[in-house]
Amino acid sequence: MDRPSHTRLAFLFVVLLASTAVAQQSASESKPAESRVITGRVVSESGQPLPGAGVFAAITSGPPAQRTSTDNEGYFKLQALDPGFYRVSASLPGYVIQTPQTDPTNPNAFYRPGDSVSLTLIKGGVIAGMVTNIEGQPVVNVLVRAYRVRDADGNKVRSATFAQPRMTDDRGYYRIYGLPAGTYVVAAGGQGQSFGAVNPYANDALTYAPASTRDTAAEVIVHSGEEATADIRYRGEPGHSVSGKITGALPAASTGTGTGVRLSDVESHSIIGNAAASGDDRTFQINGVSDGEYEISALATAGPNSDMLASTPRRIAVKGADLTGLELVLAPMGSIAGRVKLELDEKFNCGRRRDNALPETMIVVRRDPLPATQKTSDKSEGQADSVMFPVSTPSIPNARGEINLRNLSPATYRFDIRLPGAGWYVRQISAGPSNQRVPNRAPATNLATSGIKVKAGDKITDITIAITEGGAGLRGRVAIAEGQTLPSGLRVYLVPAERENTDDVLRFFEGSTADGGTFAIGNIAPGRYWIIALPAEQIDANTIKSIKSDSALRAKVFRDAEALKKEISFKPCERTIDYELPYSP
Repeated sequence: MDRPSHTRLAFLFVVLLASTAVAQQSASESKPAESRVITGRVVSESGQPLPGAGVFAAITSGPPAQRTSTDNEGYFKLQALDPGFYRVSASLPGYVIQTPQTDPTNPNAFYRPGDSVSLTLIKGGVIAGMVTNIEGQPVVNVLVRAYRVRDADGNKVRSATFAQPRMTDDRGYYRIYGLPAGTYVVAAGGQGQSFGAVNPYANDALTYAPASTRDTAAEVIVHSGEEATADIRYRGEPGHSVSGKITGALPAASTGTGTGVRLSDVESHSIIGNAAASGDDRTFQINGVSDGEYEISALATAGPNSDMLASTPRRIAVKGADLTGLELVLAPMGSIAGRVKLELDEKFNCGRRRDNALPETMIVVRRDPLPATQKTSDKSEGQADSVMFPVSTPSIPNARGEINLRNLSPATYRFDIRLPGAGWYVRQISAGPSNQRVPNRAPATNLATSGIKVKAGDKITDITIAITEGGAGLRGRVAIAEGQTLPSGLRVYLVPAERENTDDVLRFFEGSTADGGTFAIGNIAPGRYWIIALPAEQIDANTIKSIKSDSALRAKVFRDAEALKKEISFKPCERTIDYELPYSP
């Protein structure tokens, strides 16, 4: 395969893993300067300022919109930003950015101009060692990769991960640096993702440290700022190939730019290999595959802004022989389109950022995970709970309020909505008739609760999200009796006290507690609520369950809050401050 094909394939996979690009609206030059600034601070794990760190803000997966550096105290200011949502990140040689715990109130970690951001950089770890053959001689120019299989707290990595690759030098020595803390397995050989580089060991099966197959590989623990050693006695055994052809639809461009295949390990979610589909018959072959279980899928795109096609991920097993004759059928990915309706109310006029409300609203759809009993190669109705596809996809309304959430894998999706500021709330998420492609689909009237099911090729339209002016806010503190202590991870929940709203997910709210038990909840729909503080429930160590998306948690919190009978009510635009909520263990 020619080098440009490899380059296009690499670009394709980066495009898919990144969230869908979000359109940015032009800023008014008359906006006050302070409203167009994101400020913050970059610190080390111990809380010490990090001067000279590079900081950038980018519109989701787009190019950096602004760059700056931290001062001697670690502070930074990103200026002259247009209205919209930004991902803010920092970098410093030898450091990696800390991944924060996912908070349901800001699951995508986006920021608007006017926000303040705190970023933590941690000293990266290192894995180094020698690769030698069975005679003890150095193996030169062999690709060595470190796969992170668990995080620093010992939790299994849940998303697809690319390895950190390095080639050995003329001594057989390798050094992989800038690694987040966690547990790794280290392997030499195989095809990997080394596009365009000469790889004399591409057809060999992976040899895992110390001289093992994947089943018996040593696990290497990497600590922040420390170096671990993992020597490998290279086995030099031939690997197997996984091959077949891609059929089905083609990208819109006649050239079929960026058509290829990805192979990932089922257990670790590590990306083992990629291959471009070459020739008119669109055949592919991935070499150097060890025995094991894998997930494979074909992907295609005609360019960075085009609709993508994908095959349903397949579970395959490689055991002692090549696997040939696979057929991966491309089909268009799904999409959800609709509009955001801003309902202004001149009686209240409390909606912040009124002039820029649409570009500073974000609509996100988040894929529901499949139940464990369904996680097989033959998923019902083609639903794909795959690590190969993004879990969430964002869209920002254009000037007409239109949204388009594209390139969705088959699944049930739920809506996360970031509002443009205080004084707004989500009144309703509804759907009209679908397009002609699925004429018998019944209109969903409560999408906030039920979610929306997307099948391969679905083009769902007529979604309406009503955002209304008049949202209320609450600030307060969870109080404890003398001698008591608040549990860590405490959250404050609001559930509807009005019977007609008990099934409306949009009437359930939550907020985290900070030091001293303080909390804040915004964008509350006017009405009566029960209020309660409870310890957070976790999906895993890095993800907190959301009351809006987890029906079991929602039912439990509602029962507990109704039994406690601590009531609070809100009028439109009302701001309640210094509220004291007694903690009841």
